[in-house]
Amino acid sequence: MEIKRKDILICGFALFAIFFGAGNIIFPPYLGVVAGDRWFTAAIGFLLSDPVLPIVGVIVTARLGGRAIDLGKRVGWKFSAVVAAISILIIGPFFAVPRTGATTHELFIMPNLPSVPSFVTSIVFFGLTLYLVLNPGKVLDYIGRFLTPALLIILAIIVVVAIANPPAAPVATDATNLFRDSFKEGYQTMDALGASLMSGIVLTDLIRRGYHDRDTQVKASIMSGVIAFICLALVYGSMTYVGSTVSSMFTPDMDRTEILLGTVNAILGGPGQFALGLAVALACLTTSVGLTSTCGNFFNDVTNGKLSYRQVVVTATIIAFALSLIGVEGIINIAVPVLTAVFPIVICLILFSIFDEKIKYNAVFTGGVIGAGVISLIEAINLFSQMQNGNLLGGIAEKIYALPLGNIAFEWLIPSLICAVIGGLLGKFANIGGTREDVYREQAIREKEREKEREKALQENA
Repeated sequence: MEIKRKDILICGFALFAIFFGAGNIIFPPYLGVVAGDRWFTAAIGFLLSDPVLPIVGVIVTARLGGRAIDLGKRVGWKFSAVVAAISILIIGPFFAVPRTGATTHELFIMPNLPSVPSFVTSIVFFGLTLYLVLNPGKVLDYIGRFLTPALLIILAIIVVVAIANPPAAPVATDATNLFRDSFKEGYQTMDALGASLMSGIVLTDLIRRGYHDRDTQVKASIMSGVIAFICLALVYGSMTYVGSTVSSMFTPDMDRTEILLGTVNAILGGPGQFALGLAVALACLTTSVGLTSTCGNFFNDVTNGKLSYRQVVVTATIIAFALSLIGVEGIINIAVPVLTAVFPIVICLILFSIFDEKIKYNAVFTGGVIGAGVISLIEAINLFSQMQNGNLLGGIAEKIYALPLGNIAFEWLIPSLICAVIGGLLGKFANIGGTREDVYREQAIREKEREKEREKALQENA
């Protein structure tokens, strides 16, 4: 089947809108302030983390089957389900969704209605979220149709003005580990964790448009991913530059939302600040509704209906409301050790899955995940301890950071590859973990069982 350019553009822009998430815009200007005249290095590190990893994750998952649990299936179906569940909780009620509420308060309500407390904003915000999740309609579609273009226009104006008439020259900086820290700042967007989930959304849309052949679906996913990548790279890269132009006016110890507000005010003044705040608030609402709904559908599906959609979304909304009261910086700080523990495992699965067809033994994946997981867990424990003014496992953590590629945040990669080789040898000579054929044979059986269950449910509802 011939791939239509219009379909690719629509899917690509939709994927961009899904990943963009209004809350993500707070990170590039902050990096620009940190990096100063070395903003390009910071931008490259951030872009590698997002959008490169998320887009690759979407494409890889599409090749594997298109479902969230496909990404880790070579390690085991239970493991894959756990990783998917952890990822959806992170991008759902634990971090990303509460951050949308907190961002709305700090970027829109606080500058315009400073007397309104954050809990009032959160009550209204998450009340609307729950209502729209339980009563889906065309309101969000209507908002989304105009919102993303409007937000992009505002950001484009900010970038053009910053280039034509920069507020100040970027300051010289001697920041160390700039690339590594920028790469890990990209963890906070959490887009790579949602890549496997978003792949299913893209494939569903492609199927709706008539693309039923697997090879065509994968090719169309790649082309859509390229469109989304270009858009995300332009937005994040340009906003990092914009941040560098105000690096003499703000300091890295300031809140990210405060830096963004100050940057927009310095470039466009009060009206620009208001327009951006309103657009971000509406975008945050659509993101909150989308992620909460996705969370409800995932747990309803993975538990075969034991957890109802309504139960999940109500619980998720209550959790998100409570966590939103911590504020944007508080949520980011709490997320750091969690994301440090989880991200290397997900990145490992994405990278190894690129070569899925070439890797015969499943134990290669298991070994790789163990190697990455041990390293990331030690780092996460140390970071959490430091947050409590301790230094648990500090000596080991220092040695880990000194490993090859540690300067670019891939200190876990060599241990992961070593463990993968050991796993491959165990798979070949001790028959541990089975082979790729075993996994895909089981997947075919699972697909047939799911199809029977769907047909049975349709008959019962008829």
